[in-house]
Amino acid sequence: MPVGDLLHRAVPHFYPRRGVPAGVPQGEDHHSVAASAETVAKAPWVNLGGVPVKLMEAEGALREILDRAGSPDAPPLGVCSANLDHIRHFGTGSRWIGTLDPPAPVEWLTLIDGAPLATQARRLTSKTWPRLAGSDLIHPFLAGAAARGLRLGFLGGSEETQKLIASKFVTERPELKVVGWWAPARSTLGDAAASRRLAREIRAASPDVLIVCLGKPRQELWIAEYGHLTGAKVLLAFGAVVDFLAGNVRRAPSWASSHSLEWAWRLMLEPRRLARRYLVEGPEAYVKLRTASSSDVEPRKLLSSAAYAVPEPVPSRAPGSFVPATEAADVAVVVVTYNNADDVGPLVASLRKEAADVSIKVVVADNSPDESTLRELAHHPDITAVRTGGNLGYAGGINAAFSVAGEAGSYLILNPDLRVEPGAVAAMLQRMDEQGAGMVVPVLLDDDGSIYPSLRREPGVLRALGDAALGSHAKGRPGWLSEMDFDTESYLHGHRVDWATGAALLISSAASEAVGAWDEQFFLYSEETDYCHRVRSAGFSIWFEPAARMWHERGGSGSSPQLTALMSVNRVRYAEKYLGRGRALAFRGAVLAAEIARLNKAGHRDAALAVLMQRRWERLPHATRTTTAATP
Repeated sequence: MPVGDLLHRAVPHFYPRRGVPAGVPQGEDHHSVAASAETVAKAPWVNLGGVPVKLMEAEGALREILDRAGSPDAPPLGVCSANLDHIRHFGTGSRWIGTLDPPAPVEWLTLIDGAPLATQARRLTSKTWPRLAGSDLIHPFLAGAAARGLRLGFLGGSEETQKLIASKFVTERPELKVVGWWAPARSTLGDAAASRRLAREIRAASPDVLIVCLGKPRQELWIAEYGHLTGAKVLLAFGAVVDFLAGNVRRAPSWASSHSLEWAWRLMLEPRRLARRYLVEGPEAYVKLRTASSSDVEPRKLLSSAAYAVPEPVPSRAPGSFVPATEAADVAVVVVTYNNADDVGPLVASLRKEAADVSIKVVVADNSPDESTLRELAHHPDITAVRTGGNLGYAGGINAAFSVAGEAGSYLILNPDLRVEPGAVAAMLQRMDEQGAGMVVPVLLDDDGSIYPSLRREPGVLRALGDAALGSHAKGRPGWLSEMDFDTESYLHGHRVDWATGAALLISSAASEAVGAWDEQFFLYSEETDYCHRVRSAGFSIWFEPAARMWHERGGSGSSPQLTALMSVNRVRYAEKYLGRGRALAFRGAVLAAEIARLNKAGHRDAALAVLMQRRWERLPHATRTTTAATP
């Protein structure tokens, strides 16, 4: 049966009005829907707010989805509809930008949903394109799936909702083959091991198509990471479709659809849940749509599965041994120490486990005033230890270590008080290879096993003001009011970041060569902010890898009024380097306000005075040399 007939039989009201962008003449009811296979293949791609979107008619989109579901050799296809909320999550400047882009094991077909996107597509192409929301496509898709004998699975929604749908299917769609219903808890979706078990359970049921209704962006992120493990050929990220199928949520009436007011209808039905999305976050996404859209986007190709392989074990040396600094290695680990005799042993032990699968060399630059750390390192003759001859700070120590580290595919900078979980280095290397990233950062865990919020946003005046006023309170505030990323979901999925705390940073050799030495004016604090800024300015991306986990005993630098002051002063130094005179002055005022608000806490009086009076800066900790540097 032709797809066009399925559309009309399954949902007779599909073509008239619903999903037609505002301003389309009444006579243009998608008479061009009967697209040929050649037309489908030539469907244009456009960039809408930073999201690659394929412009298609309804019949062409359904044909592509149904054909892919029956294709045994093609990679799995993820399908989603882009609206302003999608641009907020995946568009220009968003947290998840790039996470759905190739190379990845799931290929994505992103369709238009939402009147603003349809209007923008018309501006770019001078042609009207229909809005293809999952709630509109689901009924004709189910009819087509039944006609082709496809096996379906449903992931998402409550068990009660799924039972309602199943009972309706018995009477309304008895020919449909549903092989499984899964209603996982949110904790399952946020746990990598549990998600892999869920994917294996789905794979055992052998669905051709998995309809994933977990809400945006969780459904797209889950598909991107685990969809290929389910065995499904097509994974439909269709949001609230389960609620529409069950009758829990009413569709907007035709008058609301034809006037592009579905959002107002949904807001009326669920004001508490949707007010922020539509009234606060929507306008910002609309600005991105209007300012960051373009035509003629070339869809990128997937890499072969070999691109995702973990490096094979290296058999040419004893297990757990390190490569000499004079030889090339996959990874050169760079560590800067200062009175860390008690810390280096556990770190080295954890790195030896990583050396079974990846060739590693370890170089330590010791800033300590005595020999205790070097004596401890002497128990490991395959480690290169360099005495810096003073206290050069973190940036100076890194530069000293790099001067003798030699050739490596990448450089892993680690704090000495870290312990690396097995597989972390390989996971970071894999992410670097997949994304072509210049830097990759891991999850940092506190002693109690909780995730430390190590991810950061680029410093700015509004973020400095937000942090000054709220600190670690109101963690759910918008990102433009907080430099620190407190959102727990940010630490569950891989994505691009502006920068991260400098406890653990994997830097590609290409990025290291392009960026050059670390800026030693920062001594301690903000040196990683500056380095990450230069990595991004050189055209490299920085990615967070949740599969790489490291335990971190924070506070290794110690604390004192002078260090508290140095932290704030270096933030001002950074602003003066990058923000320009006017914004740097405003930023300095925000930092000063933060210190004044915390005068009752130790060290903040000194910090406030230092921020206020630049002549105090020279009294703060800085690089010192006491002896001639030597290599033991």
